[in-house]
Amino acid sequence: MGSLYIADLGYFDIEAAMERRKAGSFTLTRARTNTAFFTEAGQRLRLQAVLPPRVGQTKEMSVLVGQQQRYPMRLLMLRVPKEVAEQRRQNLLKDASRRARPVSERAIELADWTILLTDAPSKRLRLEEALVLLRERWQIEWLFKLWKQYGHIDEWRTTHPWRVLCELYAKLIGMLLQHWLIVLLAWHDAQRSMVKMAQVVRDTAWTLMEALAGQRNFAAVLRLIAQRMRAGCSMNTRRKHPNAAQLLKDGLNWSIGP
Repeated sequence: MGSLYIADLGYFDIEAAMERRKAGSFTLTRARTNTAFFTEAGQRLRLQAVLPPRVGQTKEMSVLVGQQQRYPMRLLMLRVPKEVAEQRRQNLLKDASRRARPVSERAIELADWTILLTDAPSKRLRLEEALVLLRERWQIEWLFKLWKQYGHIDEWRTTHPWRVLCELYAKLIGMLLQHWLIVLLAWHDAQRSMVKMAQVVRDTAWTLMEALAGQRNFAAVLRLIAQRMRAGCSMNTRRKHPNAAQLLKDGLNWSIGP
């Protein structure tokens, strides 16, 4: 009740959003390029006619979404910098090549804007907050990247299927322990870098092994890891492209990336 479901394009579903609203929850999602929009008077809305023209300019309006559903939502729009739009177009072309599918001209054209839909009222979710929160959804992707890049969960040193499975499970257990140590000891501080904290866990893994073997005091080992996380794992701040923690703390910067 009162929760906000944040969805990317792959999970765009107006019917599901309507069901969530009936249950008392809200939805925030990117809009598909082929989504039908209507004015509150029921007239078909030409999206290009209402998009903000200047870089950094935002705009919102009330619309009805869906050819059949006509579900009332807020349409949130932001004109992004040229370099962000170009990166989006490159990503669209790369993804289309990988999937062997053509890219629509409309998708290429609309890459200049971030276009969101939400049924949350403005008093509970401002446009600037929506832009930041949608980016936060991708933090789970960064977690998977961390596990693959540093935990190597997608690599193995054998071709024997059962040994591959055994190695995969062992690495997943290690990543789970690493993540829960981060959650336990430093999750409350949004300004801590997960990459740096994961490095601390790897560097002190031998002390954990000794504690599990009864050669060290387990509570003392946890205090040591927590101390190192607090001492040297601050996230690097960025002026031009602020990180997620900065955006949550300081608010919107329109160059938040693709």
